[in-house]
Amino acid sequence: MAGLLVAVLLVARGPGRTATGSLPAGAPSADWAPVWSFGALALVVGVTGGVLLRLGERALGAGRLALCGVPTCFALALWP
Repeated sequence: MAGLLVAVLLVARGPGRTATGSLPAGAPSADWAPVWSFGALALVVGVTGGVLLRLGERALGAGRLALCGVPTCFALALWP
């Protein structure tokens, strides 16, 4: 069972490697973690603001929707 796991991991790593086992030369891949994190935060704040507007809390909902722009700007600034 452990041998099968090692084989699967080696095969999965194989396409990005050259014949000598080193990584191919070129630009490093983009880091999407900050973009996804700030995007998810913006989505949560925006949906919360929309729900508050639907419930009749106009001031709180509008404040949340305005605050939603902050993580959206961060996500767009970090876009690779």
